[in-house]
Amino acid sequence: MLTEHRNFDQSLDYEELASRYDAIVLRGIEVETDIGHVLVYGAGPAFFEAFDLSDISLPYEDVFRVAWDSGGIAVGAHAGRPRIGALEHVDERNVALIGVSVLETLNGGSNDFENARAHELASTRNIREVGGSDSHFVSTLGACLTRFEGRVSSIAELVEILRNANSQFIPLKLEETLPGADIPESRPSSDQLIPHTSGQGELGGEELEYDRSVIGKEIFGGKLEITSDAISKYCDAIDETNPIYVDSEFAENGPYAGIIAPPGILQTAQVESPPDPDVKFGTTQFMAGSHQEYLLPIRPGDRLEAYVQVKEVYEKTGRSGRMVFIVRQTRWANQFGENVALLETSMVIRQIQ
Repeated sequence: MLTEHRNFDQSLDYEELASRYDAIVLRGIEVETDIGHVLVYGAGPAFFEAFDLSDISLPYEDVFRVAWDSGGIAVGAHAGRPRIGALEHVDERNVALIGVSVLETLNGGSNDFENARAHELASTRNIREVGGSDSHFVSTLGACLTRFEGRVSSIAELVEILRNANSQFIPLKLEETLPGADIPESRPSSDQLIPHTSGQGELGGEELEYDRSVIGKEIFGGKLEITSDAISKYCDAIDETNPIYVDSEFAENGPYAGIIAPPGILQTAQVESPPDPDVKFGTTQFMAGSHQEYLLPIRPGDRLEAYVQVKEVYEKTGRSGRMVFIVRQTRWANQFGENVALLETSMVIRQIQ
């Protein structure tokens, strides 16, 4: 199952790729709602007409309802994860989870404590549960999954099973699928898992200490004025030859009706750092990755403003121990108040002996 974040190109077809590797490739979408991330499978055209998929705070009740009414199913993703899972919103705002029939309670990117709390939420609300690897790397594919009674070979079959109140499925960890493996009748409760442990092994240790008040606090970070001269100099510096950036005559007849700037020009701006979450952990840190999303073309004459925040602090456990990730986001908006880009960088903090 491939789920794209805040984007879904209905014209893409993976049948040839699936056939080449004798695999089944099913497609979904992961949208962001006011109760966290939500996976949507098999939704019809009405769903894509109803929502701006780039919106990071879609009303969850509408998402679940329209997904169902258009013939699909919505599933609450990584339900136990802070802010981007449903649990925290239930705890803090007493969200009723109207229309929610399935939650992902065994997630390969969540730790054991978060998964335990997600399971407890589903159990108390009589919501059915699935598992998923939430893999962003090949090495973690299948870390968690869902076992169905029969073969699932199409998105239509998956949706039919998830919508059917009488169908049977359970979330599992990869090691529980091995021949002779014991599938536990119950998993450790959240009380048993304090201090936090990871989904990949017993870690222990104190609960992570950091300044939670700065999370999601967006501040002004700086400005960048886009001129034709600045675009030209940037293209010269990186040997950029794409005519939509350097050839005004070609660009006027192109998709943007004029010269636009390469998205990388945003990297030339000096931007202030967001508030420091002051994480009390680790001795060294390094870049863990970046995610760049460009929403609108950047044109000569645009006056851009940057707004920065610490989007998220979370922890995982790798084979070599505990890791803490800090995700910082820069949101660029133009003079019309339109978002043109969302740039995220992740730093990982490690305790090196």
